[in-house]
Amino acid sequence: MDNYLVIQEKLLEKIKEKSKDKLVDVLMNTLHVSLDSAYRRIRLEKILTLDEVIKISNRFNISIDHLISHDSSNSVLFSFPFKSSQFDLEEYFNKILTHLIKVKEGNGVMYYSAKDIPIFHFFQDKKLLAFKLHYWLNSMNRTEEIRKTEFNYDFIPAPIAELTKKIYTVYSQIKTHEIWNNETLTRSSSQITYYYEMGILTKTQANELQLRLIDFIKHLNSECEIGIKYFIDHEPYSTEENYYFYCNEIVSTDNSIYAEYDNIKESFLPHILLNYMTTDNIQYSEYNKSVFDTVINKSTLITKVNEKDRRKFFNFNKQFIEKQINKIEII
Repeated sequence: MDNYLVIQEKLLEKIKEKSKDKLVDVLMNTLHVSLDSAYRRIRLEKILTLDEVIKISNRFNISIDHLISHDSSNSVLFSFPFKSSQFDLEEYFNKILTHLIKVKEGNGVMYYSAKDIPIFHFFQDKKLLAFKLHYWLNSMNRTEEIRKTEFNYDFIPAPIAELTKKIYTVYSQIKTHEIWNNETLTRSSSQITYYYEMGILTKTQANELQLRLIDFIKHLNSECEIGIKYFIDHEPYSTEENYYFYCNEIVSTDNSIYAEYDNIKESFLPHILLNYMTTDNIQYSEYNKSVFDTVINKSTLITKVNEKDRRKFFNFNKQFIEKQINKIEII
């Protein structure tokens, strides 16, 4: 009994850390219990049921194993959104938005090891977003629906398009450290050429997308020059520097993410394209942060400094895309 109460007390403390609302209100809304029942749980007069613990854990992304075996260093529990049906893109993006808002409001910071262009950047451009969503869904969905659908820039539902704009707006206001290598951007260029070779894209579409990638490179270069993220084809709406871009020609990136805000430290490990496994295990997240620090120390910061390295990096990517455009012309 005492062990259960200790775990419950830790769980309630975690809720206080992750929510700005009153604890009693959180329990009432999450567990759908009365005011008196909520207070009984807070006073540890009533033990939370397993179902209630799961509801709280899912809502606030709290690692139960961390509460049960706080001192254990041999295992880490990750949460993963298992789905038996098709991938729900709108639900996925809503979760991203909710999480980013928490990081922003908690004056947080994010670290991104970019194997591919970080997903947030695609949300500022309609054509590139349409291509990447088609590519991702084509790779993830079990049905032939996407494959049989002729590609066009307008296949994204309006609510999802609007949602992605909101996500990038929030992301652009968060302090971020992104680590790229020479393959981070070229992957998307190669994917465009591959889609053209498969007959999914027309030659016009393939060329448009490659040229739009060149526009994106120019925009990214401008962001690095001033250290501020903002929408492509627009002017910066803030003067606060919050963008730290590193290039590393040696280390293999993997799309992993580390975030910290308020007193929370979280790690996100990629699992099959868009999916991520997440944990707020402090020991693991601190280890993950140390790995990011080590890689950053061995990388070249090209935000506002090292103009020669910045030009070299973006010129390499621009030249790669131009070669892909030439390849498309002769296929």
